[in-house]
Amino acid sequence: MATTATTPDRPSLGARVMGAWPFFIGPLLLAIAEIVQFAQHGDAHWHFALLRNALVYLVGVPGVVGFSGHVFNADDVAESIGWAKGSPFQFEVGMANAALGVLGIMSFWVHGGFWTATVIAQSVFLWGAAIGHIRQMATEKNFNPGNAGAVFWLDLIIPAVMYALLFTYQ
Repeated sequence: MATTATTPDRPSLGARVMGAWPFFIGPLLLAIAEIVQFAQHGDAHWHFALLRNALVYLVGVPGVVGFSGHVFNADDVAESIGWAKGSPFQFEVGMANAALGVLGIMSFWVHGGFWTATVIAQSVFLWGAAIGHIRQMATEKNFNPGNAGAVFWLDLIIPAVMYALLFTYQ
């Protein structure tokens, strides 16, 4: 018999959606920026614009969103991840997100090796977070939306996309 009840191993659909929505803001804004870019400029300098926009919207915006969540809405974020509320590490994770947000947004104006450094910083943070998510899933059976849902997959995929864009641009 099928049921829609929430179990400790499977959060409700609503909880999974609420846990995931902040992580889709960056990709959605990137898609909009690329549509506008193409409408205004056609395919002129498309690769430069795509990489710059990806840095702003896949690094900068999620960094700001992550910062604001971990710092100003820490208890709700902790609950969505499966962490204890009131952890001082929330602030530290928020500051790491803020640093990435600043790097990503600065990438709009600062180019060259700065872009490479920004991609490296983001990939170390996100792939490291993905390893933490895997450990939590394996050892603690933590399948909360903020640990095992879209967050986990984007932690794996976004840095790979950023490296692909960076390497094909250079």
